[in-house]
Amino acid sequence: MNKLFSKGQLIVVAMMLILIGGSLIIKSCTAGISIRASVSPLDVELGSPIRYSDSTYNTSHILWEFGNGDISYNKTGFYTFKETGRYQIRLIVNREKSQCFIVNVRDSKSANDSKLIRIKAPSKVVQNERVVFMACGNSDNWRWEFGESGQVDSQEQNPIYVYSKVGVYEVKLMAGNMMYPIVHTIEVLPEFAIDESSDTDAQASDDFKRRLQQIIDERNVFNTNYNYLLRHYLHGNSNVMVLINGTNENDFYSYCNGLKILGKQQSTVIMDVNAERDKKGRIKRLLVNQVSCN
Repeated sequence: MNKLFSKGQLIVVAMMLILIGGSLIIKSCTAGISIRASVSPLDVELGSPIRYSDSTYNTSHILWEFGNGDISYNKTGFYTFKETGRYQIRLIVNREKSQCFIVNVRDSKSANDSKLIRIKAPSKVVQNERVVFMACGNSDNWRWEFGESGQVDSQEQNPIYVYSKVGVYEVKLMAGNMMYPIVHTIEVLPEFAIDESSDTDAQASDDFKRRLQQIIDERNVFNTNYNYLLRHYLHGNSNVMVLINGTNENDFYSYCNGLKILGKQQSTVIMDVNAERDKKGRIKRLLVNQVSCN
């Protein structure tokens, strides 16, 4: 009877089985690998490095991909991105398993600070009105030119200025190491309505200011103050318009209700209240200047 396999063929088959079994064992061991790696920080300023590190056990091949075409074969190292953006960093272990990390690269702090500096002020005000200017941002020094005097008028961050002449002015603000000033245009309208030479009108202005502030600061006084102002000064007309800081406009009821809801939360302070009157002497619009510190 002939033999099915010769001795040499049996040796070859045995070697193949050994190789197949070995590869299966290696594959099963690799499949059980748990990747242990880290990337920090995940939020970094442009120009600052991140640290990447792999401590996975029993690895034969490491590849880091930084999401912009750059790679590294080192288990641990430092890397610095050249541009801002969101990058997906991928670690590939033994050419099979992978883990991803998302890194956000933002502008440097100094660049962000210069972008944040801005002027918060009304675009229209009334002659002889106390106008509050607010500089938003981070700086150690401020220089304000309000356009009327032709020189630096204040070095405070949030100054108050009174325009004595009607016109359109360019307000300029310099802060820190800025090369060019921030410019804000403001229009000064003729003085209306409440005549400061009149004791009655001056008292009315102070009365408006005090009662609006009470709506902001005190609880359970809305109806009392709102109805008082409506009855004494507005002839019961809740639709009289209120111009806030020369930019936003609401009817009187909506304005007062807004003070009740949001004023306290934003630490709002009523600075001035003026009025425009019609030919019959009735108030047709209130001009309110206020400051809110969020």
